Amino acid sequence: MKKMFLLLTLLQGISAGAAAIAQGQSHHADEDTLKNVQLEEVAVVGQQKGTSISRVNPILTEKISSAGLKKLACCNLAESFENSASVTVGFSDAVSGTRQIRMLGLAGIYTQMLDESRPAMRGLGATYGLAYTPGAWLEGIQISKGTSSVASGYEGITGQINQEFRKPENPDPLFVNAYFNSDLRGELNLASSFEVNPHLSGVALLHVSGDPQQVDVNGDGFADQPQTRQINAASRWLYLFENGAVLHSGVRFLVEDRQGGQVHFDRERDRGDSAKYGSYIVNRSFNAYAKLGLPFGSEGHSSTAIVADYTLHDQRSFFGPKVYNGTEHSLYLNGLLKLELSERHHATFGLGLRGDVYREEYGDGWNPASAGLAAPYLLHENEYVGGLFGEYTFTLDAKLTAIAGLRVDQNNLYGTLLTPRAHLKYSITESLVARASAGRGLHSPNVITDNVWVMASRRELVATEKPKMEDAWTFGLSLTKYIQLDHAEKASVSADVFHTEFTNQLIVDQEVGGNRIAVYNLSGRSYANSYQLDVIFEPVLRFNVFATFRYSDTKVALREMGFVRKPLIDNFKGLLNLSYATKFNRWMFDVTAQINGQSRLPDSRYVAYDDPARDYQDGYSPVYPLFLAQVTKRFRHFDVYVGCENIANYMQENPVISAADPNSSRFNAGVIWGPLMGRKLYVGMRWSLQ
Repeated sequence: MKKMFLLLTLLQGISAGAAAIAQGQSHHADEDTLKNVQLEEVAVVGQQKGTSISRVNPILTEKISSAGLKKLACCNLAESFENSASVTVGFSDAVSGTRQIRMLGLAGIYTQMLDESRPAMRGLGATYGLAYTPGAWLEGIQISKGTSSVASGYEGITGQINQEFRKPENPDPLFVNAYFNSDLRGELNLASSFEVNPHLSGVALLHVSGDPQQVDVNGDGFADQPQTRQINAASRWLYLFENGAVLHSGVRFLVEDRQGGQVHFDRERDRGDSAKYGSYIVNRSFNAYAKLGLPFGSEGHSSTAIVADYTLHDQRSFFGPKVYNGTEHSLYLNGLLKLELSERHHATFGLGLRGDVYREEYGDGWNPASAGLAAPYLLHENEYVGGLFGEYTFTLDAKLTAIAGLRVDQNNLYGTLLTPRAHLKYSITESLVARASAGRGLHSPNVITDNVWVMASRRELVATEKPKMEDAWTFGLSLTKYIQLDHAEKASVSADVFHTEFTNQLIVDQEVGGNRIAVYNLSGRSYANSYQLDVIFEPVLRFNVFATFRYSDTKVALREMGFVRKPLIDNFKGLLNLSYATKFNRWMFDVTAQINGQSRLPDSRYVAYDDPARDYQDGYSPVYPLFLAQVTKRFRHFDVYVGCENIANYMQENPVISAADPNSSRFNAGVIWGPLMGRKLYVGMRWSLQ
């Protein structure tokens, strides 16, 4: 413990020297100015509901509060969406333990990740990034559907996920979270908020975790999850100037390694032995940022902001005979000017610059000659982007908010990019709100890091043409009804529909035959429709119910298969979360039940399953349930919680195709549609010094 405190002190000292920094401009409706940021802080502290639908944001936004994050263990960001149907989380393959999200029926690469409104988890950092945000560091998450503000860039085809971290002004001088589960995973999180003087305050964060045990419940010889070790440390600072300016800054360091594959694989002894299969991945990253916000004008309703962010990410990895190594330097700069033209009219203008420099190598030990031909199209190219944007907002009392934005970027790889977006929120009555959105979104494709599952297959990865920019339009409509209950608590019912239509998409296709994975640009149509209904209410005091159902229709044109359902995307998800707390929250009980729909499996003519008659005789995965529960006992300064994940112990059978012969061309660990880990019991403790 003494070493932990020394490390926290060191982080505080490092960040103090770097604290020439600033509060940037957020483009969530309740974060636009310094005054609004402070108001939002008060609202978050007082919020008790775990999940809610934002009433004021013109963009449909689901909020998961700190109370919602505590309903389950939430060891990291990937495990924070178990009580949401808007975001579905699954595994990309059965070797690396990589989690991936899906939103509006599409892969998570089309969802923009934000770290307090700064773009995050891009490039090399996107592959494993969901595991690198400890849940104990978060104060809340906002899930925005559809295209968002042009100020955030041209990415985010299906939406945004914004993470809110513990703040320097948090009242806890020390917070400790410890976790341990039945698979022997251990985790320790420390957070310390402190005030240096009335102007300067900071927060130091530390995460240490490990999965030392190899678990093979299904007995196929492959570990159900990789062995991992992670050290993650961050320090964030806030400085308040006399003139009202606000400065935020921070640094973050991360080191993680993970070993997967066959249970008895030893990376030193067995690497190079074709009869044995293992993977080893080492990620190291460093991030530093600075944000400066300055209000001006009448009552400070206008403001200017500057944001700077630098990330270094280094990855070294092998999956059997396949090798991928990469280093990325990424620099992001953004300047904004927000003007209050009148009470009803506001405008935002800005300039954004981004540069991503890569040094990579990819090798396929199975067929080096063909890999040599494919490699130029499979790796990142250095990418530089500069853009201007403008956004106009019209507000009519509390009834109507309309936003129109346009962004023009110059990209060294893809030329001039035009991004128009529009949002409309109209309060039909005081309790009935309608929203509409339309806009263009773009994504610069990264064949390997966007599709890490290709590394967990012996198939040859072949790109016959150079990838183009992925380009799509997303349109959305939603209706939210707020209902006043007898005991003064509010309920809400929200229905939404979204349609995404691609004009170009990079297809990574394992249904082409010949033991290949083909990479090519879309020739035909690709779309995704998403329909969702959310119900949130409190039938009696301290008993909360959250029920949601989402249906997805996602289709794509493939070379061999024609126009078909996109493989490995479930068609629906239903969720029911029940939460009850006794008086003064001394005891809290949370139960979650999920029902997960079918996914189309890659055609068995091209993917030879070990047992085609089991579970997927008709070419579709089965419908399956998941159950989770947690009980929390609160004491004066600490909480103790116990819980169980995957209570019914449901697991995908035979997730590794040809597990007995990893040297076979049939070997494939990338056809994943269900849980890879069985029932898991856990216990944890949260302690706050106040």
